Amino acid sequence: MLTQGAPIIVIGGGAAGIIAAWRASTLGAPVLLLERNPRPGIKILISGGGRCNLTHAGTTEELLSAFRVRESRFLKPAFHRFTSTDLIRLIEAGGVPTLTRANGRVFPARGTARQVMEVLEGLLGGVRLRTGVRVTGIEASRGAVRGVRCGEDLLASTHVIVATGGASYPKTGTTGDGYTWLTGLGHAMVTVRPALAPIVVTPAAPPGWRGVALRGGRLNAIMDGRLIATETGDILFTHEGLSGPAVLEISRTVAECEGAVRLAWDFYPGREFIALDADLTAMTRDRQGRMIGSVLEEILPNRLVPAICEAAGVVPAERCATLRRDARRAIARLLKAWPLGTVASIPLERGEVTAGGVALTEVDPHSMRSRRTRGLYVCGEILDIAGPVGGYNLQAAFSTGFVAGESAAGDWRREFSGGGYCL
Repeated sequence: MLTQGAPIIVIGGGAAGIIAAWRASTLGAPVLLLERNPRPGIKILISGGGRCNLTHAGTTEELLSAFRVRESRFLKPAFHRFTSTDLIRLIEAGGVPTLTRANGRVFPARGTARQVMEVLEGLLGGVRLRTGVRVTGIEASRGAVRGVRCGEDLLASTHVIVATGGASYPKTGTTGDGYTWLTGLGHAMVTVRPALAPIVVTPAAPPGWRGVALRGGRLNAIMDGRLIATETGDILFTHEGLSGPAVLEISRTVAECEGAVRLAWDFYPGREFIALDADLTAMTRDRQGRMIGSVLEEILPNRLVPAICEAAGVVPAERCATLRRDARRAIARLLKAWPLGTVASIPLERGEVTAGGVALTEVDPHSMRSRRTRGLYVCGEILDIAGPVGGYNLQAAFSTGFVAGESAAGDWRREFSGGGYCL
C-alpha cells in the first residue's frame, strides 16, 4: 500500500543518519528519518565506553592518513566539506564543551555520550522522526528510487539516504539489512569482516589471567613465519580471549588472512634481545640471594610469572645465584616473543566497526550518490571503510552523512523548482 512518505527519507538514526537528516532539513528539504530502535543514536550512546570519543583532533590530512589509501581518497572530499573542527563547533554550540586529550581523541569535557546525543537529537527539530520502524527494502523503478518499503507499506520518496551502519553490535540495530537492500539494487559488496574487534585464541589463556593487562608492549601477528601486523600499545586478557587497543587495531588485518595466524607479545619493544639479556644479567647478579620468580614479579604481572618460568624451564623458587646462562637467555627470548596462541576467531558482532560493505567505486565521494540508482545516497559505516581507534570512524560517519544530506537536499530543490518532483 502506498503511504505518505517524504521528499527525502533517511534510513538509520545513527551518526551518519542524524547528520544527513539535519543537513538536508537546514537546506529546506522535508525529511523523514526512520529508526528501528525506540530512539536514535543507540550505538553512539555506548561509544567510547559511554564517554563518546566523537572525533579526532588534527588537520584533515592527518585524519585521512589514518585510513587505508583507497579509503582516504574516498573520504577526502567529505572530510574537507565537514571537518572535525566543524563537528566540535556543532557539539559545543549545543552546550557541551569538548576536551582534546594528548593522543588527539576528542571527548565531551564534563559529560558522557548521552549529552552528545542530546545535542544531536536537538538538531532534528525540523525533521519528522519515526522510531520503532522496521524497513524491509528500497523500491526502485527504471533505475530510480521510488520509495522505502516497511512491511506491506511503501513510503513514497525519490531521494533515499541509506545510513544503516554495518553488522557489528547487532543489539544496537546494526544487523546488516542495508547490505541486502543495496545488493538487490545492483550494488557490489566487499566481503564484510570484523574491525576493531577482540580476538579469540587457542589454546585459551588460563582463567586466572582474566583481567590481566599488558601495557606498553608490542603485539605481533605472524603467518607462515612472516610478520603480517604489528601494533604497540596495551592488551587485556578477557574471559573470551584478547582485547585492548593493540588487539583491536590488528584485528582487521588478521581477519583478512586465510591461513593460521599466531600472536606474540614483546614486553620490551624498545630493547633488543642482547640488551634485554644484559638487563636480566644485571638484575640477577644484584639479587643473587633472591628467588628468580620474585625478581620477575618486579617487571611482569605476577599471574604470568609461573607460566614464563615454566616455558623457560626454570623453577620460580630457584635462587638467582644458580640461574644458568641458557635459562636466563630463554627468559629473555620469551620476553621478546611471548606466545599468546593461534587466532581461533574474530567475532564480527563484537567489532566496534565493520570492514567491507558497499564498494567505494560505486558511490560518488563528492556527493555520496549511488552510481547505480538515481535518488539513492549511501553514507556511514555501510560503506567499505574502517579506520583505527580514536574517533576516526565517527568522523567518517558524520562527514559522509553531511555530504549525503546536502546532496539529497540540493537534488530535491533542483527537481522541485523545475517541476520535476512529484511525491
